[in-house]
Amino acid sequence: MANLLGKRYVCAECEATVLVTKAGEGELTCHGQAMEPATAKPLPSSD
Repeated sequence: MANLLGKRYVCAECEATVLVTKAGEGELTCHGQAMEPATAKPLPSSD
């Protein structure tokens, strides 16, 4: 899986976050497990 420029990846075990600044091939790992892309947080509404 390629690492996507500007995407954040998070470790499921320790919740460490990595921001990709240079895209490339390979896999980000932490604690021996692949890191998953972080999900976007909803923005607060201005109601």
